Amino acid sequence: MNKHVIYIILSILSILVPIIGIIYSYWDASQPKVGPIGDGIQVVFTPVQLAALMGVMLTGALNLVIAIKAYVEHTKPPEDDSSRTND
Repeated sequence: MNKHVIYIILSILSILVPIIGIIYSYWDASQPKVGPIGDGIQVVFTPVQLAALMGVMLTGALNLVIAIKAYVEHTKPPEDDSSRTND
């Protein structure tokens, strides 16, 4: 694998990891926490935590666009200047 493929994979991971974290957090918050485990208060993300996760996802999405563009430019065959003639 070259550096462009790794860049694409890391960009996709930076989009998926916060989504998985949010899903897991809401699943965990929906579980009953009464008795010796807790007092029934359900804790979810604060707006600041959500903003940080959305920032990571946005950064991943923007980097994915840049990574795909760099990969396409890397795999593009070079133009052959010998076919052109300057008259």
